[in-house]
Amino acid sequence: MLNVELTAMKAHVKIHWTSSGSVMAGTISSKCHAAEMEVEVESPDDPALVAALVHAAKGGCYAESALLEPVPVTSSVTLNGEPFDYASFPKRAERKR
Repeated sequence: MLNVELTAMKAHVKIHWTSSGSVMAGTISSKCHAAEMEVEVESPDDPALVAALVHAAKGGCYAESALLEPVPVTSSVTLNGEPFDYASFPKRAERKR
């Protein structure tokens, strides 16, 4: 939309996660601690235009927005086409053999 001429562009994203607990014990959990993003841009255009492009890209990034502004998460599960209240079951079940 901004008609910025880009001769090269790279993005490096690093997410810091930890997991704890056990799937088998029903105690598994994970947590995102941080996200790092490094963007390398090569362009013959005016740096102010390139900056506007970077601002627009960051402002329109759904992933960055979700991490910066946490929102409630809802989910639903169906089993064999019917609503399934998985939360009413224990987190741990015997393994199928």
